[in-house]
Amino acid sequence: MRKVKVALRHVVVGVALSGLIVGCGSEPSGPDQSPHSEQPRRTEKVVFQDGWQSIFVMNPDGTDVVRIGEGNHPSFSPDGSKIVVGGTAISTMDPDGSDVRRITDGGYGPKFSPDGSRIAFARGGAIYAINSDGSDLKQLTAPPDPTAPPGPGQASSQNPAFSPDGSKILFTRTGAIWVMAADGTHARQLLADPFWNSDPAFTPDATKIVFTSNRGGKNRSEIYVMNANGADVRPLTDDATVHPAFSPDGSKIVYTRNPAPEPGAQIWVMNSDGSNARQLTDPKQTAQLPSWGAGTGR
Repeated sequence: MRKVKVALRHVVVGVALSGLIVGCGSEPSGPDQSPHSEQPRRTEKVVFQDGWQSIFVMNPDGTDVVRIGEGNHPSFSPDGSKIVVGGTAISTMDPDGSDVRRITDGGYGPKFSPDGSRIAFARGGAIYAINSDGSDLKQLTAPPDPTAPPGPGQASSQNPAFSPDGSKILFTRTGAIWVMAADGTHARQLLADPFWNSDPAFTPDATKIVFTSNRGGKNRSEIYVMNANGADVRPLTDDATVHPAFSPDGSKIVYTRNPAPEPGAQIWVMNSDGSNARQLTDPKQTAQLPSWGAGTGR
């Protein structure tokens, strides 16, 4: 790393990066600036997968992309200390890919509860939940019955996501958005219409839900937001976009964008109101299914 010697006189330089304020000076001027009083830096990360079951992490600005392991549908724990992946097994790992632990047999779309103690996921068209240590596996919804007549009996449940307080789980059932208690009781439809809806997630304040839908009538899916009761559906994007996930503070959304005829899915980020959309990942690499984790304090 190149060292630059700077003489400062009556000047204070503040650099703000990812919410951190770093003071620069020639030497400490008081006890609060001593090395022993320095606070640990919290480094937020975005995790995503490519098209070949490789898992990567990067900084929220798209820099420092590192492959850390294998799996599908990666998702951070709320405190950023763990990543859960699906595929042939539901497994957890540290953000650097170390300490891989197999939790249970395969499944898809795993998500942590707000306190990190439970993981919800889909398997065989049903929603399950399990403790993050692999104990207490419970089936929360019924799997589709291929022998049943067309209707609810053949419905497949996917895309589970906990509410911010952990008391509810959003999920989709054959294109409709549902909500239920975290123990699987009191399931009810929030949004049932002729369109195909997926990827529901509560806003951090639980007042709204973002989701993906093909309701735009353009032979593609886009990202929408609605009230938590299913009312007032509004678009956030106007191109081929899926897999929305909030930043820890709720101010931004990362998502997958793959507009035809451009090759390869990419990770983009926008403000939570849909403004200031910009690409994060290299177009030479397929990147999809992002999740944004809080800093771990390291």
